[in-house]
Amino acid sequence: MNWHVYSIGPIDYGWHQLRSVRETLEVAAVPCEGSDPREGLDTSASLAFLKSWESAKEAALAAGWEGGFRLEPRVFWVPDDLQMAHGFVFKQDHNGATFIASPQPLPHLEALAGR
Repeated sequence: MNWHVYSIGPIDYGWHQLRSVRETLEVAAVPCEGSDPREGLDTSASLAFLKSWESAKEAALAAGWEGGFRLEPRVFWVPDDLQMAHGFVFKQDHNGATFIASPQPLPHLEALAGR
């Protein structure tokens, strides 16, 4: 995935409003409502989510993230052409900088990143 990565100042509030990466993965592992339980779990969605998380971390490293987390990384959603697309937001441990890896450009964050 082609990530748009932004590094902005520390975000200190509102993290509880977003699911963590772990919580989102747990939801992805549950069969969809109305599905036949005999079919078992379709792990492809969970594997794709984990792969995107790994690629987002690589993109963040290339953008200056130092590799540590102050808080559990979170997932956010933005509308895409046909579906909701996920992105990631996390706080760096060293200095509290907030990193955002988005599947779509977020121009308002470009202005914040330039400060």
